[in-house]
Amino acid sequence: MTLKREEMPLGPLEETLGYAFKERQLLVTALTNPSYRADHPTEKMQDNQRLEFLGDAVFGLLSAQAFFERYTDEDEGGLTVRRSHVASGRALADLARRIGLGQYLFLGKGNEAIGGRDQDKSLTDAMEAVFGAVWCDGGLAAAQAVYAKLMADAPNKQLDVWADNPKGRLQELAQRHAWPASPAYEVVETVGPSHAPQYTVKVSVYGGYEAVGVGKTKRAAEVKAAETVLRLILENTGNF
Repeated sequence: MTLKREEMPLGPLEETLGYAFKERQLLVTALTNPSYRADHPTEKMQDNQRLEFLGDAVFGLLSAQAFFERYTDEDEGGLTVRRSHVASGRALADLARRIGLGQYLFLGKGNEAIGGRDQDKSLTDAMEAVFGAVWCDGGLAAAQAVYAKLMADAPNKQLDVWADNPKGRLQELAQRHAWPASPAYEVVETVGPSHAPQYTVKVSVYGGYEAVGVGKTKRAAEVKAAETVLRLILENTGNF
């Protein structure tokens, strides 16, 4: 049986967060899904959407600060990719699962029935809203402390920041080695009807390396070309 909002014991969640709210209603609001509010139209309450908006920015700021301090030799591109990974909806939902946030959510009956307590969106929104609530209640220092505590328990995975971005990897490689006029992309052929063209793009980099890629968009073709030329560089040099 789902407890009413005022009956939910939130002490264990505060212990997990490492932060005791001065204004407990902020935490209650952070846990209130819009579906719960829709099911209780006669009750005066707020859902977590506004806190979610704030918490998204708070979490992004804290992640940016953490990576800026930790990866002192990494450029803006690499730091941006790291932040996008840790602040993605999937990563935030996983964080919410690790701390058991789903059991504390206030959901509408329909959302509850379809498993909303373990749905990525419900969890991501609530996780962001919690950070927004902490910020409102305790400011930057409180948010930093909660971030440090929760992220200290995050799985320590070695992240290849360019794994999903071969064009970014190639650009970073060229900048790091100061290769002039690299990389250079050129559309060498476009075939097929106007509503479904196929592009062939050639990429060239300093040292005589070049490769072609084919795709349904110019960007897709550029990505394929970048993947291929990176393999050529790795095969010939043994590293980046």
